[in-house]
Amino acid sequence: MGLAASQARFLAITSRKMNCEFQSMQIAQEKLSITRDLQKAAEEYQNSLNATKLVWDSGDGDIYDLTYDVMTTPSSLNGFQPFLITDAQGKLVLSTKMFNAALAAGVINEKGDPIKTAIFNMGSTSTTDGSRNAFLYQLGFQGVISSSTINSIVGLGENGYTLTGAGGEVADKTLANVINTNMFISKLKDDVYQENVTTEDKTEIIHHEGDKIYSLDLTTILTGSTFCDTTSPNSALADGTIIVTKGDTALSEEEIKELTLGDLLSGEYALTLKEGTDDSKIEKIAQTILDEISDLLGINAGNDTQGLNTDAMAQQALNNAYDFTINNLRLSSASVTAGGFSSHIAITNTYNAANDANCIAKGNGYYSVSLTNMLKTFLTQFAIALDGYDSGYSIDADSSKDSLYVTDDPGYYFALANNDEGTMNSQDMLNADFYNQIYNQICMNGATTDTNKMERVNDPEYLTHALKNGQLFVAALNEDGYFYQTNYNTFNSYVSEVTDDDAIARAEAEYNVVKSKLNSKEESLEIKMKNIDTELSALTTEYDTVKNLISKNVEKVFTMFST
Repeated sequence: MGLAASQARFLAITSRKMNCEFQSMQIAQEKLSITRDLQKAAEEYQNSLNATKLVWDSGDGDIYDLTYDVMTTPSSLNGFQPFLITDAQGKLVLSTKMFNAALAAGVINEKGDPIKTAIFNMGSTSTTDGSRNAFLYQLGFQGVISSSTINSIVGLGENGYTLTGAGGEVADKTLANVINTNMFISKLKDDVYQENVTTEDKTEIIHHEGDKIYSLDLTTILTGSTFCDTTSPNSALADGTIIVTKGDTALSEEEIKELTLGDLLSGEYALTLKEGTDDSKIEKIAQTILDEISDLLGINAGNDTQGLNTDAMAQQALNNAYDFTINNLRLSSASVTAGGFSSHIAITNTYNAANDANCIAKGNGYYSVSLTNMLKTFLTQFAIALDGYDSGYSIDADSSKDSLYVTDDPGYYFALANNDEGTMNSQDMLNADFYNQIYNQICMNGATTDTNKMERVNDPEYLTHALKNGQLFVAALNEDGYFYQTNYNTFNSYVSEVTDDDAIARAEAEYNVVKSKLNSKEESLEIKMKNIDTELSALTTEYDTVKNLISKNVEKVFTMFST
């Protein structure tokens, strides 16, 4: 290679080397940028791990996201007690629909200020006179509450007006008393009716001893039947005669009258019928008794106690338990057979067989049903309907020993309707008091006209952010009958701040996407960098070769001309 050619080649290699070094520097800068982006994404993800949200704990074990509706709609979730949102000036932050209802009803003016003549105005059927009823009607027009709810509240008349929230008496809205199995059985045995009697100077509670709430007077339920008080009657025992036994002992009519549901759960009671021409009579008797038992426990919710009927779910569970128990007591479904030639032995064998089963037992001329197992079956099916078949309880029609009754579990808790003195447990009254409180607060404090707050208060994310940052507050009822404004985390035990798992999951997904993209880009740059390094290494080798060649050519020329 000539000197001129070597020099040209040298310059070309030098240019390519410089270009490779420049590209290498660019890639290094891009890799540094990727590192910064990845670090930023990691920091954002790390910060998101501290994300929290506000939730509503109803106290029944269920947790809900905090929403405006759960605070301002009557339900068991809030104990039928409104929790109102307020701004820094103490004015209510109503949803757009509720604000429009209050404005159209004449409760507030366009500035959100209360119209003084509207305070606690009862009103009648007007929709614009500023009355409580007008407010209800306008809420209906706005689709906030149903017409049936409005009609039921208005139908209460003067009894439907309360001053709760404006200093009026705070009624007990506890819907249920939760008690364990032993206390439940004692309550079914010992609870007696009571009433308020007002004299000239005082009101006192009168107990009717002997007149028990959960009394099962079979002599009244089975009016017209003949009861026998011995298990060893003579051969002249008439068809259709009934014998009620506790263990091996027949009860007298007086003892039968005093039986309670608690007694049935505490003993081993059976009803035995002398067979007549109507083989289905035992089924009719069993169903009549079960009807009374289910009524006492609240299946119709129209009795004085309401028993286990605390809400719609409990009502459905009672219905399911009734249907299952009735099916168990049909002769066509299941029955056990007992023998015995003499009347006495036949009776004994039949009620013993019934006590060992959850269905009707048939003997030599006798039918028997265990009243104790009937009640245990009903309560067990009620628990299964509420808690599911994985609750651990079960009923075997032919065997009480192979059944797992809920009443044998001392750790189970029953919820009974709260009927203590002063309790407001009528659904209509609960709804009335709820909306009375909202109405009273609007009349006293007015409402904000900030459309942004009204429109966004239904957004759970905005509500949580505004409450956490002190932009909005909660007004809750105090024991003195007035509402007080406070921070979300101090007003009651319903609201709590918890880790926002959804937000964390979203942040993690976003971080993984960003990380994957950056890693992919970094891998691509690594490949480019390796290719450049390879090319640069080859160019460096060639560069050194050409450089040495030029150097030798120059040296050769100088040597030749120096001689």
